[in-house]
Amino acid sequence: MCGIAGILGLADRERAQRMAAAIAHRGPDDEGIEIFPARPAAGGRPETPAVSLAFRRLSILDLSPRGHQPMFNEDRSVCIVFNGEIYNFAELRRELEGRHRFCSATDTEVIIHAYEEWGTRCVERLRGMFAFAIWDAGRGRLWMARDRLGIKPLYWHCAGGKLVLGSEIKSVLASGLVERHLDTDALNRYLTFGCVRAPWTMIQGVNMLPAGHTLTVENGGAPVIERYWQLPAETAPQPAGRSKIEWQQEVVRQLRALLEESVRLHMISDVPLGAFLSGGLDSTVIVGLMSRMVDQPIRTVCIGYGSEGAAFNELKYARIAAEHFGCDHTEAIVNGADVAREFDNFIWHLDRPSVDGLNSYLVSKITRQRVTVALSGVGGDELFLGYPHTLATIRATQLQARFPVLKRLPRNLRLGRLHRLSPWVAALELAPYSLEELYKRTRTMFGADQRAELTGTTARRFSSFDELTVDSQGTAANADVANILTKIEIERYMTPMLLRDMDAMSMTHALEVRPPFLDHKLVGFVSRLPGEFKLGDGKAAKPLLAAAVTDLVPPSILHRRKAFFHMPISAWMQNELSDRVDDATSDEAVRKRGLFRPEAVAVVRRQFAERPRNWSKLWMLTVAEWWMRRYLDAAF
Repeated sequence: MCGIAGILGLADRERAQRMAAAIAHRGPDDEGIEIFPARPAAGGRPETPAVSLAFRRLSILDLSPRGHQPMFNEDRSVCIVFNGEIYNFAELRRELEGRHRFCSATDTEVIIHAYEEWGTRCVERLRGMFAFAIWDAGRGRLWMARDRLGIKPLYWHCAGGKLVLGSEIKSVLASGLVERHLDTDALNRYLTFGCVRAPWTMIQGVNMLPAGHTLTVENGGAPVIERYWQLPAETAPQPAGRSKIEWQQEVVRQLRALLEESVRLHMISDVPLGAFLSGGLDSTVIVGLMSRMVDQPIRTVCIGYGSEGAAFNELKYARIAAEHFGCDHTEAIVNGADVAREFDNFIWHLDRPSVDGLNSYLVSKITRQRVTVALSGVGGDELFLGYPHTLATIRATQLQARFPVLKRLPRNLRLGRLHRLSPWVAALELAPYSLEELYKRTRTMFGADQRAELTGTTARRFSSFDELTVDSQGTAANADVANILTKIEIERYMTPMLLRDMDAMSMTHALEVRPPFLDHKLVGFVSRLPGEFKLGDGKAAKPLLAAAVTDLVPPSILHRRKAFFHMPISAWMQNELSDRVDDATSDEAVRKRGLFRPEAVAVVRRQFAERPRNWSKLWMLTVAEWWMRRYLDAAF
């Protein structure tokens, strides 16, 4: 895991070094800078633009100097800067060794020779998490790629004949080639969903390459962005000659094999490796599989909270799992004083505002004291329908299909204690809403009316943007709603928020986090299964995953109800972080920024004071203001 940066159209070592220094935390082990002067046109060949490439290394594979980047091919005509891990690199290397000479034991060198052998189609052969840029001097081509699920980030800016790229926004800004202006349209997206999804960022002109896409610039031309992978759109048909029960049994066997393969690949490392262990099903599955693949105890970490967050602690369940698998387990207690002390650093490394991220920052800091690589269970809830709101939405659409008259029920129906009778009661309350409306109810932070109140009729109004839309297949009577929701959750929530924040927060502490559930072969397999396989009878959480690991996971965790990962942010906002909240959302601060109406922000403050459990909106405004002070106002 590392940090990359570069400029196409300029040979400037000093700028490249500044860009590398801005992301030194991502790679404390080594730095590399390569400068390629422009080459004049000759013999019918067009002029080749100048290039500057920068790299910061966190050594994971081949810890020797042979892993230094930027890295070249044999004749130095192709150069790469690469962030991530290619888990099938050994297999690809065996295929390439007869035609290419290798000088290291790294996966980086495999990408170079794969590009030489298969061109830009090589990205389709890579299995892992990655963001890289290749400079092909012979073709005058800069080629960039990001992994299929968007685990690793890649930002870029193009203006004035120059393209700037980097692993983080701060490295792009450190080039000195980008004017720092707020993108108010992106701010609108942030207020709506709590994050900003690719290709947008909060700074005008700075873009994020979307997951599963490449970007190519040939001989100084315009950037061309292409998609090379997307989540499967169709549900797999039942195999001929097999009953549904036989098919389900085969699916469980295949799922277990894919889980084991993914975990085994994700454990490739030449440095200490461990795992996050929350005590939930997903992290327990990962740790359980890891424990069967090595002789020594797995190093695991779980964080808990003091008295202000005692209700959120999952230490008990993490301890059960750790003892069951014989882990070398660490528990750490985080309190408000710790958060207040880390707040400024958290904002700086967040890179762009998010309602999430603080949990990843805290657990990564503690985990880095023990290991350099940590496996995570992120992605399990999205892939196996683990969120209660997802199940309620599916039940509501099932009711709509069976009893269309329910769509005419009054909206905002409240059935109170009747929820205890059956989970279908909650679905009944949701029945009057469309699938799109249901998703917006779940994932929207500030609704359209609230955003209008914030901005006011005479203040600056945000430009319109593409509100969330569901494919037309989502309204078809025979649509597999479960798989549609899986796709939406991955693309609209997991990738832009969970994965983006996980990368930024873990790499703050030079910790590489790997998510085995997001191996693209595993994701492709599960995404195409009929939703009913993943739903079961609707009583147990993630029944398909549970069926595949029944022999592995302790019963108290296997049959545990879904517990959200919560932190006592509300208590911290009322105490140790109250000065930060008050400073950022005071009438004076709001007037000075000029984006929102002070009286509308005062309403948000009052709502938090009356119902502290509803902390997210005030937290979002607080984080955004402190981010703007650091990224837009301060010297960079």
